[in-house]
Amino acid sequence: MTEGSRANLKRAIVSRLDSIAEEHRLGHQAAYANRYKMRSLHDAPIELMFEKHPETEPHLWALAAQVAAIPEGSLVAEPYPKADLYKVPAKGGGMQYGRHSALEDMTLLGRADLVRFTLRSVADLDVVLSAVMQAKRQVSGGD
Repeated sequence: MTEGSRANLKRAIVSRLDSIAEEHRLGHQAAYANRYKMRSLHDAPIELMFEKHPETEPHLWALAAQVAAIPEGSLVAEPYPKADLYKVPAKGGGMQYGRHSALEDMTLLGRADLVRFTLRSVADLDVVLSAVMQAKRQVSGGD
């Protein structure tokens, strides 16, 4: 993917997400990521985070449970289990979060099992959106 086509794809993805979701209460990061919130068709809360920085791939982060219906191998996807959080030492002491920093304080995504999709087209985005829109509302969840 050329730099120009990647920039065009990212603009199209941001435009689509802006049209169907609200900006998360934490807001968007000016240069690096957009954080979104929305509701599924079953009124389940959804959070998504999209990496928009020009030098990164077009990554979309979602709750693993909400995208489990996407057939394995149909999209470029990498699991990020919550068990891997805070396992790498930080420079100033303590442990590093281990994911994109825009995720850390998000209510649903911050400390959950996630999947990071590398989107190759708006059609890839639509596959993810279709899956999350089917998410069921959790009975005991506090949203």
